[in-house]
Formats: sequence, structure tokens, C-alpha cells
Amino acid sequence: MLEDQWETIWRWLQMHQNLLGAAALASLIMFLATLVTVPLIVIALPHSYLIEEGMGLSRIPRLLRWPYLLIKNGIGAGLVLAGAAMLVLPGQGLLTLVIGLSLMNFPGKRRLIIRILRRPRVFRTINTMRDKARRPPLQWPPDES
Repeated sequence: MLEDQWETIWRWLQMHQNLLGAAALASLIMFLATLVTVPLIVIALPHSYLIEEGMGLSRIPRLLRWPYLLIKNGIGAGLVLAGAAMLVLPGQGLLTLVIGLSLMNFPGKRRLIIRILRRPRVFRTINTMRDKARRPPLQWPPDES
């Protein structure tokens, strides 16, 4: 009985080896990409990012605002999906989620990011990255209950 189950699993793996190889390759690419991009984005954030409500779109020419928003939100959504996958796959799951969320525009974004950053390990990791790049630590916002 147990041998039949293992045989079934083995046959399924052999039949789907191309799909499994593609998934493993995609996982490896996401992992390597986040190793580079997440620290760069964390370092580029202004130290007052959590305190400021937002910089607005006024600095972007009117003609480029929609394409800018579409690209920024698309990249953010991709990072959120990659971060969610990295919660169970190798990678920096929570950091990637925070970066993805920070790029997207939606109601309640600020509260959600602060809720994730309340985890001391995540906040400490971000500020360690910033310290190594000689950037000031992120300022913690006043209590928002």
C-alpha cells in the first residue's frame, strides 16, 4: 500500500519534471533578484518615510503620471506576490512584502506597513541595512492607535 503511494508520487514527479524545474528556476531568480533590489530600495528610502504622509505626484510631469503609477504599482504588486511566496520559499519574505506595499497605492497602506514594521526583527534588519550603507535609521512614527 505505502509502496503504491510512493510509486504514484514518483510517476507524478517524473511526468511534471519540466514544471517543477521551471518553478525551481523562478524561485531562484526571485531569491537572487530580491537579494539585490530589496536592500537598494531600503537604502533609498528617506529616513522620514514612516513619518511623512506622502510626497504626492506633483513632482512628476502631468503626462507621465498615469504611466508612472501603473509601472510603480505593477512592480509593487510583483514584489508583494514574490514576498508572499518567499514566506514559504527561500528569500526575504517580509522585507519584500514591505517594499512591495510601499510602492503600491491603496487605502490603509501606511497602517499596514507600520503594523508589519512593528516586528522588531524586521525593523532592526531594515535599519541594519541602512547603517551599513551609512544612511540614517528610519524614524519611527508617533503612536497611531
